[in-house]
Amino acid sequence: MDNDKGRRDAPTAKADNAHGRASAEAPFDAWLRKQLHEMYDEIASEPLPASLLSLIENDVLRTSKSTDTPKTPGDKKK
Repeated sequence: MDNDKGRRDAPTAKADNAHGRASAEAPFDAWLRKQLHEMYDEIASEPLPASLLSLIENDVLRTSKSTDTPKTPGDKKK
């Protein structure tokens, strides 16, 4: 009889642990988010250097030129 009772209680105990863990993660997530914002918001709000912007713009232009293929009048849309 004791074995049957233990088997019936096992899923309930597992569900309680999962619920307890989920509720414990929310305060940690809030704390972590706050700490990360305090550490990095000032840095993230700084403007990008002109040299980096130039590299990004050049890459975008190069990528867009390589993907643009001229279409001839005989080409059909797929």
